[in-house]
Order: sequence, then structure tokens, then C-alpha cells
Amino acid sequence: MIGYIKGKVVHKGLNYITVDTGGIGYKVFVADEIKNKKSVELFVYHFVREDADDLFGFEKALDLEIFEMLITVSGVGPKMAMAIVTGLGRDKIISAISKSDPTVFRTVSGVGAKVAAKIIVELKSKISSGDFGEGLFGEENETVEALLALGMKKNEIMPALREMPDNIVSVQDKVKYVLKNVGKKR
Repeated sequence: MIGYIKGKVVHKGLNYITVDTGGIGYKVFVADEIKNKKSVELFVYHFVREDADDLFGFEKALDLEIFEMLITVSGVGPKMAMAIVTGLGRDKIISAISKSDPTVFRTVSGVGAKVAAKIIVELKSKISSGDFGEGLFGEENETVEALLALGMKKNEIMPALREMPDNIVSVQDKVKYVLKNVGKKR
């Protein structure tokens, strides 16, 4: 099983690249921004089926984790999961699942109402239980660390972050929001 590839990009296709790793070329499905690079280091999901043997590559291990999480959902195959990860990004995916907002997933081509609802239902418990590591919350980590340093408890912080409006983006504004809103609930 292939889990990581490092090499020179020798060909760019519509939604894939061919990576030369010392004389052997691997066709890897990737996001558009990766296709413009001359060399890559990718964390890879190796998808094997009777009629397919495909590689899906990600620059960040956390993006691969999100991808692997998505393909566990009934009705979400690797190509749809790749479209979701590249179209939304991990922070938006985590936020949508945490807030039970299936409309976010419906913005991705090919994702209908039923699949969007399944993603929420099947992954909500995994996200809330922290099965996918602290780093999964991306820039929220900095916010969490700042709030912990201010004496807050994690069980107060995480629910407030899940309820936070999407238009609050800077760490400073997130900290202010949580401090203001957790204080109201005490």
C-alpha cells in the first residue's frame, strides 16, 4: 500500500499529475493548486477496487484524514470525497459537521441533499469525540490555546467554537467571541 510520494511532476492532466519517483511515474489525483508545482511531497490514499487502482494525494496529512473520514460515509466515493476536500477545505468541513449544516456540502458539485445529510449524521460523533486529532481544527488550535492560557476549560471552549458564526475569522476575534458568549452562559 502506498502512503507517501515525493518526486518531480512530469505530467499534468485534467485532475491528476504524474509524479516521477526515481524512474517510476505514479498517476495521482490532486487539487488544482498542487498541479502547478514542479515537485511534490504528498500523503496518499491508495484506492483499490476490481476495476480501479487510483492514488489520491494531499499536501497535508490532516487533509488525507478528512478524505478518509469522508469515504466511510455511504454514498461518498473517493472522487466525491476529493471534490469535497478540495472544494471546501478542512476547516469548513469540520465546521459544517460540528454545526450540523448540510447546506455547506451541497455547494460541491455532485453532493445532493441525502448525501450531505448522511455526512453530518455519520461523522458528527467522530468529530465531536476528537477521533481525528487536535490538529484537525486547523487555525482553531491557536484560538483554543489562547483561551486555555486565559484559564478556560476545553469543555467550555469547543461548544462555543462550534456555535461561532462563519464570518469571524481572525484568532483575536474568535477569542473575543468565545469570552463574550461563554460568560453569558455562566
